[in-house]
Amino acid sequence: MPIRVFSAALALGLGLTLAASGASAAPTVTDAPALTTASVATNVAVIAPLTVPSTNGGLLDADTLADYTEPLGLLTRQLDAMAGKPVAIAIDPMIVTSIRVLGTSAPDSAREWLERLSLISNELVPLPYANADVTLATQSEVGATLEPISFDFALNAANFGAAEDSTPAPTQTSDPMEDDPNAVPAYPTTEDLLSWDYAIDGFLRPRTDTVVASDLAAFTERGYSTIVLSSTNVSRPAGAGSVTTIDGVTALVADATASAAMDDALGSTVDRDVTAADTALSEAVLNAGAAQTAGTASVLIAIDHSLELSSARLDAALATMTASPSITMVTLTELASTPAVTATINDMPQSESRITDVSRVFTAARAERTFFSIAADPEALVAERRLELLDVLGTVETEDPADWLTEVNRFLVDSRDLRTSVTVVEASNFLLVADNGFLPVSVSNNLDQAVTVYITVDPRTGLLAVGDGRVELTIEANSQAKGEVPVQSLSNGVVDVEISLTSSTGLSVGSTTVSEINVQAGWETPLVLAFGAVVVVIFTVGFVRSIVRRRKPVND
Repeated sequence: MPIRVFSAALALGLGLTLAASGASAAPTVTDAPALTTASVATNVAVIAPLTVPSTNGGLLDADTLADYTEPLGLLTRQLDAMAGKPVAIAIDPMIVTSIRVLGTSAPDSAREWLERLSLISNELVPLPYANADVTLATQSEVGATLEPISFDFALNAANFGAAEDSTPAPTQTSDPMEDDPNAVPAYPTTEDLLSWDYAIDGFLRPRTDTVVASDLAAFTERGYSTIVLSSTNVSRPAGAGSVTTIDGVTALVADATASAAMDDALGSTVDRDVTAADTALSEAVLNAGAAQTAGTASVLIAIDHSLELSSARLDAALATMTASPSITMVTLTELASTPAVTATINDMPQSESRITDVSRVFTAARAERTFFSIAADPEALVAERRLELLDVLGTVETEDPADWLTEVNRFLVDSRDLRTSVTVVEASNFLLVADNGFLPVSVSNNLDQAVTVYITVDPRTGLLAVGDGRVELTIEANSQAKGEVPVQSLSNGVVDVEISLTSSTGLSVGSTTVSEINVQAGWETPLVLAFGAVVVVIFTVGFVRSIVRRRKPVND
């Protein structure tokens, strides 16, 4: 008799015997799942994220890294909890990059933490940079995944040695700081800062239950070939395991029930709840394995959050699973190497409200790129803001949507401030008494870079003519400069002029300012003559007094 049929018959017979004796059969029937699944050989892989909270602007500064990597710091606790255990670590590349960007100025604890990370036996795979919610981009008007552009703006040459003369081979990912924390690293490229010897190339783990079928094209275009999806986000044939292919992409399917059971087990605190949660975890894994038709079942457990991951709780959860002779812990690459079945995406799109919110962010980012064209190094500004955008996308949605909206609005406010950082300084009314003269226009630049703009003056009436329609002006970082626009007075009166700034390509910069000019044409000559007459009178009076003094007797 097959084991499953025998187990069911045993449970039914035992229930009838207890019923005949007057006892309740319900408790024994409830225990039946452990019997039906006990003999199913199941390989289990676990993947957990190693992340930090958002609102870092896309890079962790030295003080934050020092706090996170001290003996009881957040990153130290997470690494303590997972190091050396059968858990694949999905790490946010922002953490590694933030340490490398600082070079020799990185805190000692951070450099030692990075060295330790390079030596652990766990398999490492990357999360999206800043743990960004990538499908917010693919499902919006952007239609593509977003990555960092450059980190050059954050590098200080004093913290690095000379650049390498030769380009390393693509497979070479060694970091001098990982081998010797006191070494002076070479001046890095963006690729150097992001590189790591990850266990799976082209790996992507989107947020749980956020993927639609159209996202796969964007993932493939960016070079992603292996993605992790929840079982609720995938439609698989009955009896299929954890490895599937969808439109040419390998999809590792995390069992939603087992993953939720793991989260419950990790979050339990009371002894009674801990035992029940660990038992429920093992049963969820065995049930998932029993539903598969392969000789050896495969189950992937994906832990969603690791900020407060307890080493003791993770140890207990893993020990409970390995206590079953039917469960074998395997690495993520071992699980991924099992035969795949063809599956399809069960569309689970982002909410309309989040797409609407992020579209506002993307619109602001496009406007910034246009504005930054006036800067001496626009790409540095664009690259810095890209990291801050990814930081917004990394905000973990909670039951309180205020967290998400706070970050969106913060980005939008910063964007508005940036795009109004170069403006015409409002001045008092200007008096023009010459037929030909210059209209002084002061421009303020609050950016950390020099900018070049073109001043345009447009009179609203015909009392004034402008000699040069565009006057070039360069303003150094965090300073003001004054440009002079040649004008000609045609008639007396008060005229309003519109003063605006544009880029070299004619794109508008900032808002238009209106100033009032009092034109007194023809006054220049009388004023010059009057001034000359006054000078002549003063000179004559002085000359006469001098002669009179010389003619007076000495005794007077």
